[in-house]
Amino acid sequence: RVEITSFISARLGFGPASRRKLTAQRIRGVEALAALAAELRGGQPLGVALLNAAGCPPVWPATLAALRLDGDVTSALRHDAKARPVLAALAACWQVSSASGSGLSAAVDRLAESARVAEDVRVQLEAQLAGPRATARMLATLPLIGLAMGMLMGADPLQWLLGTPPGLLCLLGGVLLTVAGMAWTSRIATAVERQL
Repeated sequence: RVEITSFISARLGFGPASRRKLTAQRIRGVEALAALAAELRGGQPLGVALLNAAGCPPVWPATLAALRLDGDVTSALRHDAKARPVLAALAACWQVSSASGSGLSAAVDRLAESARVAEDVRVQLEAQLAGPRATARMLATLPLIGLAMGMLMGADPLQWLLGTPPGLLCLLGGVLLTVAGMAWTSRIATAVERQL
C-alpha cells in the first residue's frame, strides 16, 4: 500500500516520493558538475570531460548527442537544462568559453561549488519543512480517528454520514476542507522551496 502511494505521488508530482525523486535528480546534476570540474582540472579535453562526467544514464543526454554529431553544445546544454536547471549556468559558461577561447575549468569549478552549496541549503530547508508537512498529514487523518473512536464507543457514525442528508453534507464538507488544507499546506511549502 505504501509503495503504491509512493509510486502515485511520484508520478503525479506531489508528496514525499516526488520530492525524493527531484532531490535525487538535483544531486546527480551537482555530482556531474563536480565530476566535470575534476575532469577539466585533470587536463581532459572538453568533449572527453563532458562524456566522462555525464554518468549513466547521462545527466546531459542532448549534449552528448550534440558532441557525437558535431552539433551546438551550448544549445544542447540549454535543452538539458529544462530537466536540470543548474545546467543553464553551464551552458552560459560554455558559450562564453567557446566565444572567447578562455578556459572553462575555473568557471565550472565555481559553478559546481555554488551548486553544491545551494543543494545543501535545499536539504536543510526540506528538513525544516518536514515538521509542518507531517503536522498537515496528521491533521488530515484526525477525522478518520474520530470515526474510529465513534465506532469503538458503540455509535455508528458511518450510518449517519452516509445515510442522512445532513451527514452527507458534513462528509462532503469535511472531505473538501481536508483536501483544501492539504493543498494549501503543500502550496505554502512549495512556494518556500521555490524561493531558493
